[in-house]
Order: sequence, then C-alpha cells, then structure tokens
Amino acid sequence: MTAASSADRARATASAAAVITDEQGRVLIVNPVYKERWNLPGGHLEEGELPRAAARREVREELGLDVEIGDLLVTAWVTRAEGSHVFHVFDGPRLTAEQQQAITLQESEIGEVRFCLPEDISPDMVPPFALAVWRRALLARAQQQPAYLELAL
Repeated sequence: MTAASSADRARATASAAAVITDEQGRVLIVNPVYKERWNLPGGHLEEGELPRAAARREVREELGLDVEIGDLLVTAWVTRAEGSHVFHVFDGPRLTAEQQQAITLQESEIGEVRFCLPEDISPDMVPPFALAVWRRALLARAQQQPAYLELAL
C-alpha cells in the first residue's frame, strides 16, 4: 500500500442544513444578514458535533423551532479557491401552519424567511453551487435515495 498523495488528502470545513417545507411543498429558505444570498436553514458544525445534530441545533437557533431532522439527502464536497467545504443536507419536517407561525428569527443572523417552490429558486437568489446541491437534495428526497456530489468551482 502506498501513501496517499497530497492531492488525495483534503481538509475542509463543514456545515449541515435541512430541507423544511410547508403543506404546499414549498421550501423554507432564510436570508442571512451577513450574506447577500439566501440559504437553507443550517450552519457550520461545531468541534466534535455530528452533522444531524448540527442541523437540528441550527434550525433551533435560527428559527426557534425544535424539530426532528430526518435522513441524509446529500453530502456535497465543494472545492473553491478559498478552500473546500462539505455540505450535509438532511430531510426536514413539513411544517404545519401553527409551526410556521411559531418561527422566531435569530435577528443577529437571519433577516427574513420565505417559502419558495423549488422551481422558483433562481441562480440570482443563491450561489450556483448551492443551487446544484439543493436541487440534488430535492431529487434525493423525491427518490428516497441519498446522493454524494463533488463540485469544483
């Protein structure tokens, strides 16, 4: 067995998010105050934190909702000039009208939320790599089969 080359070894930051929908199947997206574009609810993993636990914690922090996080939909390794990042996207709940009214924004991080039909989420709303990850997550959700992506930008 030979040692792996430096190209085969990679370090990356990681985050976890959830695909949360309403009763019409629209996807909940959040508008962070510290970024120009929309995102799924979620955020960076803390040291030693498991991805599913991070997704649940982030949804609780950002939206004030303590909800069950379902199965993994997609793991995406994205390599950009500034470094690599691993996105873990999980299946989230379908929110009732009562749960939607209970959303309480963490104002230091989230400016607003909205529900969008997947086809209405355009490339100008989210970074192009994020849109590819989201679309693959929605397909994985529909097919009930998780996916893995590697994207180099």
